[in-house]
Amino acid sequence: MSSTTPEVLTAEAARELQAFIDKTERTDEQIRRRIESLEVSADLKALLSDLLRMATRVGEIVLRIGRKILDFVLTLARHFPTLTFAVVIASVLTMLVAIVPVVGALLASVIGPLMYAVGVGGATALEVRSRDFRQRVEEFAAGFKTQST
Repeated sequence: MSSTTPEVLTAEAARELQAFIDKTERTDEQIRRRIESLEVSADLKALLSDLLRMATRVGEIVLRIGRKILDFVLTLARHFPTLTFAVVIASVLTMLVAIVPVVGALLASVIGPLMYAVGVGGATALEVRSRDFRQRVEEFAAGFKTQST
């Protein structure tokens, strides 16, 4: 049995991590307005608002990971709308199959991954064929570059 020692972040690495987490395309208010504009239930809006405020502490540094997650999802949806739509449709269809009495859960566990695979595969093929795909990927990837590069 092997034991692993936890990785210790240096102060510099922790500051780089904080800079990456804090760097978002949208402010809290912009994300909050986007959440409020969604046509979903008030409960889901409250859950997304809670996610926006979620943070964790690493040593003396507070990381606002909830804002980073929501910003990432919104950026992904903006750069790859067809792919995002396919994931939403596959999720809805999987949930609809899952609510079928008696066999729904079993069917959803088999059909769900297939719907995701076909939906994401087809949507990816459509995204790749678009003329501006390369530019969108480069813009999306630029958000992951560190300041030192």
